[in-house]
Amino acid sequence: MKPMIGIIAPLDRHSRLVLDTIYLKRVKQAGGIPLVFDYDIDTLDDVLNVVHGVILTGGPDIHPKFYGEDPSSHMRDVDLKRDLFEITLVRAAAEKGIPLLGVGRGAQVINVAFGGTLYQDVAAEIPRAVKHDWEFSKVNPTDKVHDIRLKVDSKLYRILREALDIMGTTEVFLGVNSFHHQAIKKIGEGLKPVAHTVDGIIEAVEGKEGFIIGVQWWAEYLDEMQPLFNALVREAGEYREIKRELEMREMEAQIRAAKEEQDESHRTSDENNTPPDTNQT
Repeated sequence: MKPMIGIIAPLDRHSRLVLDTIYLKRVKQAGGIPLVFDYDIDTLDDVLNVVHGVILTGGPDIHPKFYGEDPSSHMRDVDLKRDLFEITLVRAAAEKGIPLLGVGRGAQVINVAFGGTLYQDVAAEIPRAVKHDWEFSKVNPTDKVHDIRLKVDSKLYRILREALDIMGTTEVFLGVNSFHHQAIKKIGEGLKPVAHTVDGIIEAVEGKEGFIIGVQWWAEYLDEMQPLFNALVREAGEYREIKRELEMREMEAQIRAAKEEQDESHRTSDENNTPPDTNQT
């Protein structure tokens, strides 16, 4: 069976799932099976029991109450139900060792879930920042509107190196798209920044342990980012095998325990049915 990748899809104002099929294409091209979920908190455990990897997609701002701040006047749309679901999901998935890939907002969710904070509006808080909030309706998502500096000692670099034919000693430069007005501020515990723009904004993070990667750009629209989805599916396949082995061991342990209990019950029954020795004097 192919690895199953859970994709958390946004809901519109009419409670309809809204997801660009490019995500499905990326997962299937990588050899996985995409499963699309909404963010009903009551189904969280079921989602985690089914999937072998998770993709967190783009969407509205994350409410700052989840990182201990009040909302500024620059905040835009929010979805508190989705915030709660995805932050809870990231923490639970990380504990289980389920591979995680965050794209756009998804990278920010990962950071907040690990105790990090966000710039509520880059332009307002960093006046000399380059333009990050390009409008999706006015810019082709395949257009690379600014460069990022990617650290070569990162997992992300090792994933992308061959496809992008990039080499460097400490950092390499990549062109990416950009559709965000918020960004990672304080890095979450257990995460490390691995890519920045020239203004210092963090553009990618990854976990110090396990497969946890978040990229601020919309990687699904860039063909050269397919290796990122390939890596997720590959890691999901490894998680699936580990999970299967653990489940088999648990099943075998339960069978042994049941057999031992049955044997003990038979011994007790035999002892109770043994007639007393009447030849004793």
